[in-house]
Amino acid sequence: MANKNKTDATLDFDAVLSQEHAWIAQRRQKVEENGYGSPENDSTGLGLSGGGIRSAIFNLGLLQALERHGIMQRIDYLSTVSGGGYIGSCYTWLKNLFPNVSPFGTSRHDFKGSGGEALAWLRSHGKYLTAGEGLSAWSMLAALFTAILANLLVIVPVILLLFYLLSRQIPLPPEIKALLAPIMDLTPGGDDGFAIMLVLGVASLALFLVLIFIYMVTTAVSVLRGFLWQRKMRSLQGNMLMYGVLFVIAGTIPLFHQYVATLEQQIVAGFIASETSSLLYYILNRFTESTIAIFIITGVFSLLKAWRTSRQEGAASTQGMLLVNIGLSFLVYGVFLLFYELMKEPDNVTLTPSLGDITWFWYTVVFSIFLAIFGNINLVSMHRYYRNRLMEAFMPVLKASEKGRTPIRPDRYAIYRKSPGSDAPFHIINTAVNMVGSEDTKRQGRGADNFILSPLFCGAESTGFIQSNLYVGNTMNLATAMAISGAAVDPNMYATRSRPISFLMTLLNLRLGYWIRNPKFPASLKGIFSRPWWYLYMLREMFGKGLNEHCRHVHLADGGHFENLGLYELVRRRCRFIIISDAGADPEFGFGDLAKVIEMVRVDFGAKVILTTDDMVPEGKQRLSKYAFTIGSIEYVDPKQLATLIYIKTAVTKGLSEDIYGYHRANPGYPDQSTADQFFDEAQFEAYRELGFQVGKTLCAGATHQCMESLFRSVEERNKVS
Repeated sequence: MANKNKTDATLDFDAVLSQEHAWIAQRRQKVEENGYGSPENDSTGLGLSGGGIRSAIFNLGLLQALERHGIMQRIDYLSTVSGGGYIGSCYTWLKNLFPNVSPFGTSRHDFKGSGGEALAWLRSHGKYLTAGEGLSAWSMLAALFTAILANLLVIVPVILLLFYLLSRQIPLPPEIKALLAPIMDLTPGGDDGFAIMLVLGVASLALFLVLIFIYMVTTAVSVLRGFLWQRKMRSLQGNMLMYGVLFVIAGTIPLFHQYVATLEQQIVAGFIASETSSLLYYILNRFTESTIAIFIITGVFSLLKAWRTSRQEGAASTQGMLLVNIGLSFLVYGVFLLFYELMKEPDNVTLTPSLGDITWFWYTVVFSIFLAIFGNINLVSMHRYYRNRLMEAFMPVLKASEKGRTPIRPDRYAIYRKSPGSDAPFHIINTAVNMVGSEDTKRQGRGADNFILSPLFCGAESTGFIQSNLYVGNTMNLATAMAISGAAVDPNMYATRSRPISFLMTLLNLRLGYWIRNPKFPASLKGIFSRPWWYLYMLREMFGKGLNEHCRHVHLADGGHFENLGLYELVRRRCRFIIISDAGADPEFGFGDLAKVIEMVRVDFGAKVILTTDDMVPEGKQRLSKYAFTIGSIEYVDPKQLATLIYIKTAVTKGLSEDIYGYHRANPGYPDQSTADQFFDEAQFEAYRELGFQVGKTLCAGATHQCMESLFRSVEERNKVS
């Protein structure tokens, strides 16, 4: 896309920060009549990490404790990622319904009020994906099969059409056919398209060999020993090798199919039907189909083996990834053989539609085009089911909120807020914009950039920022933003960057991510024509091409694919006091998410995080930690400033209530049970909520009392700290 299409509405981060500070200053006036300092100098941030419903419930307890001790009034920024966004969005939503009230209650005495009603609702919706009221595991399976079938109905007919065209004669000039005859004669008669692919593959590999010779010869020429020349040669060699291998593999599909079919004829000819059991004769007569099935089954078994390997303790990740790639390669090749088998037979498809022959194919092509034009790829994937379940569980319309007012529909609650409507903090919802195809090596290596959805602005450093009310027609609502931030299952994320995995996930529509307009480009088209073009963007996901900051539409997914703690944006804003709650799955206490963000803020902002986590690592048979939090600092540069950082971890310590220890003894994986478990019953819910509450109480009233008191200091006193 040309840069001339960029909209003038995008802003740089300095302009964004200035307006955020003005918003926060208004919010501070709501909390205290005279305010308490300038947000430019002393802003405070709270980060709630990803981790699915485990993180949501642990942080629910933490928020209760922070509310109880008056800390939430001092929080200016609430930065949430994935599961932390579940409860962060719930907090923002309930603050809108009940301004100036603790949304979840702060003690057992609140169980009869609105806080108790909200807590009871959340507790009863711990299994939010199958929340009852007509929804069950069958409902979730139905939504999954609907997403898969819808995508297959759009994508597969187009792929079949491509195979149909490749397996037919192409009216080439006689001179060209004569030139290509040595290779084209290798393929079955009429497969001109596949023959041309084979020719291109052989030509690419031949050119690759020529480039090797040229490179060797040019090393004798001093002018051609330079870095730029060598880099161009290596890049060209890599492209020729890649295209050569891909085209040769694709071009040999008819050859392999012909070999198997010939072998089938030879085997069947060696048997006399009268002397062979009917079952065996049938199997032999279906040898081609059986071979295709073997490819597909081999791929499936390789994937299962890879899954088992990944679950074995200490198993090498490279071994598992190798099995995944081998399995998926077999699976994809088997599917392509099946497509060729369907489209090669002349009786299956003809150019003149009739009820007796090609109705199934040509009608599906027309139906595919119809669905691609009028369907919305964001709404037929599992994203919408996932969003609705999250919205129902974490954005409830409670009975207490209906008294004396018209209920607000949560799916119409836009994230845009010109000014604070309650005393809730400025909520930054972190998502990851896919950058695997970026020309920027840093973004390409990370695979993503941090894309925020907030009350004032949406965007990322790579795309620029746009006012939330100008973005996608002010239709981005809190529920959708929450779901995008938690879209953990998606092609091309760091765990599925293998091309075969991404190809299969895209084909089967196994995705929770969201295609959305790039803030750089204006919404010049409306209606169905403003949506991402189904074919184009599915192909981009399949092959990982065009996923960068220069496309008209960008792909957003789980914020944890970029950074899982919510610390990145708080450091970008140079907050002077930061609390981070890390409830990600980390059973070995490797602190991987913390290490990752420390490196990222040092590289991007020059900030130095000073922190020690030794006392948080569990010890002994009971796996108890000495502390569930630690206090550190952040050194900013230009200008030099010092900030306080409190880092909280889901850890079991001494001095907790007995029900926590009881659950811990019965469930050794607690408090780091798998994020794949998104179905919390009452006991599991309370074990994590109460742990968060107890850790928060200790944090606020215990050993860190003096540190937490800094939140209550006047701005003059706080400026003296650094």
